[in-house]
Amino acid sequence: MKYLRLKLNILTLTALLFSLSVSGQFFDKNNWKKNRHQVSVGFGGSNFLGDLGGKDDIGTNDFQDLEISQTKLAAFVGYKWTMYKKLYLRLDFTYGQLSGNDNLTREQFRQNRNLNFRSKIYEFDAMVEWEIPINFKKGHVYNIRGAKPWKFKASSFYLFGGIGAFNYNPQTNLDGQWIDLRPLRTEGQGLPDGPDEYGRWGICIPIGLAYSKRIGHQFSVGVELSYRYTFTDYIDDVSTEYYNPFDIALYVGGEEGDVAAYLSNPALGLEQDGLGNVVTSVGQQRGDPEDDDGFMYAMFKVNYLIQDQYKNRFNPTRKRMRQVKRRRSKKIIF
Repeated sequence: MKYLRLKLNILTLTALLFSLSVSGQFFDKNNWKKNRHQVSVGFGGSNFLGDLGGKDDIGTNDFQDLEISQTKLAAFVGYKWTMYKKLYLRLDFTYGQLSGNDNLTREQFRQNRNLNFRSKIYEFDAMVEWEIPINFKKGHVYNIRGAKPWKFKASSFYLFGGIGAFNYNPQTNLDGQWIDLRPLRTEGQGLPDGPDEYGRWGICIPIGLAYSKRIGHQFSVGVELSYRYTFTDYIDDVSTEYYNPFDIALYVGGEEGDVAAYLSNPALGLEQDGLGNVVTSVGQQRGDPEDDDGFMYAMFKVNYLIQDQYKNRFNPTRKRMRQVKRRRSKKIIF
């Protein structure tokens, strides 16, 4: 009888150790080595910060020029790999929409300019993310009396930044029809004495802040606010000076040339300097080339931790526990 109780105690201890090894997979301090992969999905809004629309003042690309009414749908999918404890590598693909309209501002120059645009954004980013835990809890997978709980992070802040590439294509609404602006060379891009042509791809520097709260062993939810510095001023097709519309029409040619000439300067014709001078004439300022465009995202996201089943299955400690359990169970005679 004494021998039987000894065998049962060994089995109980084995089961206890096995359970602790399972519970520790997610919460122990070396967990980042075992489960390093996460996937994320998110949705929210995107907004443009540039020459068109915005505050009732001269345009900028900072947050005071934000036009809430122009917030559009945005979404992303991402992958996150743990490099070391609280340091992560993020790879994201984001879709967003940007827009701006001069009729939304009361600033006289911008309102008279009478330009509008929209553009879809397809963005790829590689970023480094740093976790700042702000709340800890204790617990484990199974409620085992007397077992010391593991400490785990219940919620955290994250700071991130990196580099990205995005595709854009500015369009304008003319009589209910959306027209691609890039081929129309509205500022004389590529023409004599005009600015260089711009492409449809740009480089951006994403930076941001996120908050995440764990709702299970593998899931967490959170919010994220981020901004994109860019190196182009043509997301809205507005950057430099008014070009001669007759030269634009001649270069583009045909009916499309007439449309291009009009869209280069659809101003309302208001006189603004008090001297009778029209400020939208050839050579006058159309945009501000000193401030590149920017845009931002506000997202709600869900993260899923991919537990490495291969490593967990063939973990040496767990493998030894299974072997001991099988040997002990064979020797017990009831």
